[in-house]
Amino acid sequence: MTGAAIPTTQSTTGQRFDQWILQRVREKRGSPELPFKLEYRHIYVMPNRFGVWFGILLAITGLGGLNFNNNMALLLGFMLASIAQLTTLLVYRNQSGLILTGLRAPPVFAGQPAVFKVLLLNPEQRFRFAILAIMEESRDCRDIQPGETVQLELEQVGSQRGWMEMEPFRIENRYPLGLFRAWSVIIPKARCLVYPKPALNPPPLPKTGRGDEGSARQGEGEHLHGLREYTAGDPLKNIAWKASARHQKLYSRLMESPSEEACEFNWYLMKGGSTEENLSILTAWILKAEQRQIPYSLEMPGDALPAGMGEEHRNTCLEILALFKAR
Repeated sequence: MTGAAIPTTQSTTGQRFDQWILQRVREKRGSPELPFKLEYRHIYVMPNRFGVWFGILLAITGLGGLNFNNNMALLLGFMLASIAQLTTLLVYRNQSGLILTGLRAPPVFAGQPAVFKVLLLNPEQRFRFAILAIMEESRDCRDIQPGETVQLELEQVGSQRGWMEMEPFRIENRYPLGLFRAWSVIIPKARCLVYPKPALNPPPLPKTGRGDEGSARQGEGEHLHGLREYTAGDPLKNIAWKASARHQKLYSRLMESPSEEACEFNWYLMKGGSTEENLSILTAWILKAEQRQIPYSLEMPGDALPAGMGEEHRNTCLEILALFKAR
């Protein structure tokens, strides 16, 4: 039981220390304006757990050398202490001067992790090794070449629709020996749009009943559109054998799929269900209509879009649903 309680205590102590650092940074500096350069006042250097135990070992070595008047033990202890002290400068220089140039994340659906892309530029002509970006359980690590911009990805779960603010994260490294870590706390001004979660079993797509949008689509289908000369790669089932025999030349059937009626997604016609349930159904309808290439319109309180298709139309509709506020 004692062994199981120790990690919890250590974790709680570490979380309290991180929260204290975060609060200090928030009070002193706030959210940085991009591009943001990591300078000496933004970088903290502290020994990690391995470094603490290494320091204890050096202290024991020094005490043993003094107690037994062993010059070789003292020489070894002072040499290792000098190397450890030198690594504090190296771990600081490995991070100092990096420039945070961008923070962005593509939209996601509720329940999916938002992937925030952290862009770091190394403006100097020296390598940066094992640079880490850390946010709770998510982390990403990269080496950065001279003059290179790398993209580190951090995941954050979006549980509710709407704008999700990016949580504070750290940029750190433990180069070269892992005895010390240098870290910088970033309180970002970045957010990700979270769409409503699509309903798993939505009702059938509502139709306008007018069929006034779209035209027949040529390609795979059940209706004959016409004939054309055979080209390599045409399926054998589409060859018109009778017409080919009559003209002594191979012809292929050109098939088409008739246009389906346009869909009309109207908030005022939704029956029953809570606001979030109705938004989930509308989201699923938009995705299904887009998949079937059926034009669709959307009417919401305060917003209305005519029938259309395509990625831009879909994203605009989903954004309206994500930012919808019931009145």
